[in-house]
Amino acid sequence: MIKKYKYQIKNIIKSIFTYLAILIYFNILFTEKTYNFLLTLLFFILIFFYQHGSKILINRNIEIRKLSTWGSILISIILTIGSMVYTHISIKDMTIFTGKHILYTIIGTIGFYYFFEIITTYIFNNLPNIKTNKESLTKKHLLIIFIVIFICWLPYFLRYFPAVMTNDSYYSLYYIEHGILNDHHTFGHTWFVGLIYLFGKLIFHNMNQAVAFYTIIQMLICDYVFVYIVKFLNELKIKKIYLYVVSIIFAISPLFAIYSITIWRDVLFGMAFPILFITIYKYIKNDYKISYNLVIPYFISVLFILFMRNNGIYILILFTPFLVLLSKYNKKVLAITNIMIIIIYFIIKGPIFTYFGVEKSKTTEALSIPIQQIARVITMDKELDNESYSYLSSIMDIKEVKELYNPTISDKVKEKINNNLLSETKGEFFRTWLKLLVRYPRTYVEAYFCQTLGYWYPDVIYWATARDSKSIFDDVDVYTDSKLPNMNIIDSTTSRRIPLSNMIWSIGLMFITLLFSTFILIYQKRSKYLLCYIPIYALWMSLMLATPVFSELRYIYGLFTCMPLIIAISLVDERTKA
Repeated sequence: MIKKYKYQIKNIIKSIFTYLAILIYFNILFTEKTYNFLLTLLFFILIFFYQHGSKILINRNIEIRKLSTWGSILISIILTIGSMVYTHISIKDMTIFTGKHILYTIIGTIGFYYFFEIITTYIFNNLPNIKTNKESLTKKHLLIIFIVIFICWLPYFLRYFPAVMTNDSYYSLYYIEHGILNDHHTFGHTWFVGLIYLFGKLIFHNMNQAVAFYTIIQMLICDYVFVYIVKFLNELKIKKIYLYVVSIIFAISPLFAIYSITIWRDVLFGMAFPILFITIYKYIKNDYKISYNLVIPYFISVLFILFMRNNGIYILILFTPFLVLLSKYNKKVLAITNIMIIIIYFIIKGPIFTYFGVEKSKTTEALSIPIQQIARVITMDKELDNESYSYLSSIMDIKEVKELYNPTISDKVKEKINNNLLSETKGEFFRTWLKLLVRYPRTYVEAYFCQTLGYWYPDVIYWATARDSKSIFDDVDVYTDSKLPNMNIIDSTTSRRIPLSNMIWSIGLMFITLLFSTFILIYQKRSKYLLCYIPIYALWMSLMLATPVFSELRYIYGLFTCMPLIIAISLVDERTKA
C-alpha cells in the first residue's frame, strides 16, 4: 500500500517543507496570518507543483543533477538565513540564531531546496541560445542608441541640475576649491572631477554651471561605455531583440540614469568593470594572445579601478593570480606587468603621497567588519577578560560603543575609535579580535551576516541614490536648481513602492544571477570565460571582507553595469548552432 503511493507521499512531504519554508521566509509561522484562505490554497498548489514538476528530475543527466543540487542549496541557504537575519537585524542586542531559529533555518533550507531543485533543473534543460549568424547593428544604429540613451537621461539631469550630490561629493569639491590633498574620498577621483570642474569654472565663472559641465562629461562617458557593451554584444552576434532590450534598459532604468548624473567615485569605478570584462573575453577568444587593441582598454580599466576606490587594489591582487594561471601563454609577461602595476600603485600611495602631504584614508576604514564584530560582543554584554577589556578601553569608549553600535553600519563606532593608536597596535587588535572569536563565534557570525546582508540576500531595501542636494560648506555654492516645472514624475521612478521595482536595485538578486550564470558556464563546459567574472567576484569579496555598510549599491555598481554581459555570455552556447 505504501509502495503504491510512495510517489504521492513524497510530494506531500516536500509540499509540507516548502509550505513551512514560505511561512518562515515571510515571518508568519505560528501567527494568526496563517489563517488565510490563499495561504491554505498555496499548500495544495505546491502539491500540484510537485506532482507534475518532479517528473523533470527523472531524466536529468549527472551534470545537471550536480549543478542543480549545488545551485538549489546555495539559493535556499541565502533565502533562509537572509530572511532570518533581516527579520531581527534591527534588534542589536538580540541573539538571532537561537535553537528555534536554527531549526527554522534547517526546515526552510530543506523546503526551498526541493522547490528550487525543480526550477533550476527546468532552466538547465531549457536554456535559450541568443546567438544569431550575423551582426545585427551598424555604426549608424549604435550612434542612434547613444543619442537615445542620452536623451532619456536628460530629464534626470534637468530635474537634479547640476548633479546629484551627497556629503562625499561636497567634500571632493571642497578639496578641489582649496587645493587640499586627501585620499579619503580617493585622490584619483577628486582630481579627475577637479580638472574638468575647474575648466568648466574657467568658462562659466559659476560653481553650479561648472558642476553641470562635469556632469555632462560623466554622462557621455557612461553613455559611451553602455554603447560599447551593446557594440560588443553585436560583435558576438547576439540576436537583435536582446540588443534592443539591453539598450532600452540602459536608457530607461532609473538606476543607470540617476547614477550617470551622480558625483560619486563609485560611478566611474563601476564603469571600468564592463570594459575589463570585455577585454578579458576578447583576450580569451584571441587564444590568450596579447594584442595592441587589448592593452589600452586593459590599462584604462585597471587604472580607474585602482584610483577611483581604495578597494581597487585588492581586486587587482585577487585577479592577477587567476589571470596568470589560467592563461595559456604570456604568463611571465602578465605576471610581471600586473606586479609592476601593483608596485607602482603602492609607491604612489606610499612614498609619493607622503612626500606631497596627501592625507591617507584611516586604518579603521579597512577594519569595519572586525570592529563591528567586537562591538556586537560588547553590546550583548559578553564577558571580556582583563587583557581584552584593557586594550579595547584604550582605543574606544566601551560604554559609548554599546549606545552607538548599529548592526548594519560601522560609521558611528569607527568615528569614536582612536585611529592613530589602532594603527600603531594592529597586532594587538587582531590578537584581541581572534581571542573573542574563539569565545563568541555565534556573535561574530551574526555580526558578519548583519554587516554584509545586502550583498547576498535579495530582499533588502536600502537607499541607493540621493535626490536634492545642498552644500555642507559655506564657500561651496552648489545646490539643486531644477529646470523642470513638474518634478514628481522623475522623483517617483526611484521609489521601491512600485511592484517589481526592487529588482532594479537588488544587489542580492544580481549576485544570485551571477552565481547562476557561473553554473551555466560550467554546465556548458565553457569555464574558461569565468576569468571574465573574477574581477566582479573580487569586487564582491572585497566588500564581504571590509564593507562599512550592509547594503550600499554604489559600492558594487560594477556588478550592475556588467549584468547584461554576464547574462549574454551564459546564453551564448557555442556548442550548438544558432
